[in-house]
Order: sequence, then C-alpha cells, then structure tokens
Amino acid sequence: MEKILSFIIPSYNSQGFLDKCIPSFANAEVLDELDIIIVNDGSQDDTAAVAEKYCRMYPGSVRLISQENKGHGGALNTGCAAAVGKYLKAIDADDWVVTEALPAFVKELRSCTADVVLTHYHMNNITTGEVAAWKSFPGEFGRSYSFREIMERWKDFDRVLTFHGITYRTDFYREKGIQLSEHVFYEDNEFATVPCCYAEKILPLDLFVYEYRVGDVQQSVSDENQLKRIGHTQTVLERLIQEYDRLAMPEDAAGREFYCMKVQGLLLSYYITSLLVEKDKKKGRAMAAAMMERFRKEMPRVYQLSTKQYRVFRTMNLLHLSKDAWEKIKSSRVYNRLRGNHDFS
Repeated sequence: MEKILSFIIPSYNSQGFLDKCIPSFANAEVLDELDIIIVNDGSQDDTAAVAEKYCRMYPGSVRLISQENKGHGGALNTGCAAAVGKYLKAIDADDWVVTEALPAFVKELRSCTADVVLTHYHMNNITTGEVAAWKSFPGEFGRSYSFREIMERWKDFDRVLTFHGITYRTDFYREKGIQLSEHVFYEDNEFATVPCCYAEKILPLDLFVYEYRVGDVQQSVSDENQLKRIGHTQTVLERLIQEYDRLAMPEDAAGREFYCMKVQGLLLSYYITSLLVEKDKKKGRAMAAAMMERFRKEMPRVYQLSTKQYRVFRTMNLLHLSKDAWEKIKSSRVYNRLRGNHDFS
C-alpha cells in the first residue's frame, strides 16, 4: 500500500518514552499507510531494543535506522532522507500523537497538494498537569492559503507555524530544505523556517495531531538548559542569517517576511536568556548588544522587528528583574493591549 505519511522520530536515550510514543500511531484504519521511522541517534541505553520490539509488532509500518550520534538535527536529516511517505512530519520521542485523529489526517493528505499542512497541537505540562491548546484561526479550514494571506493575518497562524504544527510534502521538503545543523539544540527553528518560507500553498486543518510534552527540567527548553546552551542558539541564529542571504525569492516576498518573523522569535528567546536568565547582568547585556549589532548589519528587518523587545529586556536587566517578572508583565492587561502589532509578540 502507498505510504501517505512518514513520521520521523529522532531518538537519543529514549527507551523510557517510546512505549508511549510509538503505540499512539497504532490506528488500524490507517497504520498500513504510515511510515514510522525511529532514528536511533547513537543511544547508550535500550532505545534500539525497544524500537526493534515495535518493528516486530508493526512490520511494514515501523522501521529502525541506527546511526552514530549526530544530534537532533542529524537524526532528522537521516529520517527525512529515508522517508517514503507523500508527506512527512517530525515527532520527538518524548511526545506522541492523537491516535483517533490519524484517519482524518491521512484522508486529507491522500488528495492534498499543499506544500505545507498545518495542524493544531496540545502542550502537556507534566509538572502542573495543565494542557494548553495551540491552534490556528483561519477564515476557512480546508482551503489553501498563500504566504501573502497568512502574513496579513499573522496572529491567526503563528502558533502552528512551528515544528509541532508543520507537516511537509516530502518532495517539497527535499527540494527546498537544508541539511539541518548537527550536534546542536534548537535546530528545529531551521526545520520550521527554511523550507516553509518557500511554500506556495499552505493548508490549515481543524485537527489536533501533535501532543507536546513540556515541564521537564531536563528538556532543552527549560531556562537552565537554554542558558547552558545559549551558544547553540547563537549557532542556529548564525545559520539562519547565512540561509537568509541565499533565499531565492524577491526582497518584497511574503516568504521573506515570514522568515524574518521566525528569526525574530528565536532572537527574542536569546534576549530573554541573556538579559533575564543570565545571573551576570553585565555579561548578559554584552551578549545581547553584540547579537543586536549583528542583526543590524546582516538582517535589518529582524533588527527593526526586535528593537522594542530588546529595549524592554535591557531595561529589565538594568533593574535586575528576572524572567518571572516578564511572565507577570505578559499576563497583564497593559501588555495585552500593546501586543497587537508584530513588534510586541
């Protein structure tokens, strides 16, 4: 049977997560149309053995590729190169999918021609138990949008134009994508930015597919790890600057504006970490100022988009305010009135 959808699952020391992740794909209605690729990225635990169990349990649908450690990006590169589905979607090994949504999702993809398909996802906080819904709000689900249309309604789409919300047409990804940076964290920003900016047709669906696990202090998105790995964020930002110079599209293209908005989002995270999380306030200011100057020279549009945030965070840094203070500001009525423009997201 033709494979409609490849799921790429980068797995490093993931033996404790695969027993939740892999069974979530086991919907008998569509399992034969799924290509589930577990990429064992040089794990030192029993990840391979657990994966092999599921290869035996679901032959023809689950397969294992083992390689020496190349990091999350290297594992995605391997899985995307091996995908045989019409579409491909990346799923981290500690996350899972909504099993009952798969038949409707696959049905849409069978006849779909869009370059990018967008779906909703949940953020599952394992510490607080909170489940938050991240959705798109198009005027009409099930019809394709151009980037021009999407950028005119950015706040209706931005939450799902992410690693967790994006599904790529496989041929499109291979033509427009890049070899993701290896041995660094946060390269998922490359995955969700570089190919996507070229999309001519983007299809939002009213489906929850991805279940994103958060709230673990060991995760790369924790404050402690973002500070420890701030050099990784710098590496990805530098890569995105380099790729921007290579974009084969007009300067006024909506895809370029999308690219700048995505880079701004990562840059915002960098400012929060350097100016609000870093305990050495002077060091943090120097790091942020150097990055701001880099963007002023190399990507003026991102510099322009980021100026307000940078000034706010620098002021908070000088006042020795923390990220917790920023979270309180974000929840305030004043902030919610200000955030209506792109400069205050």
